[in-house]
Amino acid sequence: MAVVDQVPAPPVPELGDGWVLRALTDGPAVACTAIDADGGPPILLRLRRVLRDPVRACYPFGAHDLILSVVPPEGAPVARLLGALVPALFAADPRCRRLVAAPDEDDAVARAVLEAGGFRQVTEADLPGGSVVLFAAERPEVAGLSTALDDMPH
Repeated sequence: MAVVDQVPAPPVPELGDGWVLRALTDGPAVACTAIDADGGPPILLRLRRVLRDPVRACYPFGAHDLILSVVPPEGAPVARLLGALVPALFAADPRCRRLVAAPDEDDAVARAVLEAGGFRQVTEADLPGGSVVLFAAERPEVAGLSTALDDMPH
């Protein structure tokens, strides 16, 4: 059995901070709407495993890493949503080390929202559908590890 068949679909976590998340689809990818208890239009999210996405060719991913796509209505508080969603996804899947987002390189709004929501820009990549900028949010215990060569065991 291939690794891709052994990894479960992305989780649909319970969100706090005034958000309700509703799954729209199930399977290898999950689409959800996030609804702010304070009102406003729903925000569409898509979650899938990186190993099922072309982004897998761009970095050394873990089998449980997730890629997130956000389709925000204008003026929606996406950065606040991401602040609740990121830790909830890590809690829902303890084996997930990294959340990745890959907005188009020309999408300055998405890039700013991801940075405001705690993602950091990692690199640019060319995918079959066009050029993207990779952003990542990592578990605190992973993000705190040094990658300096002098800190690696020899």
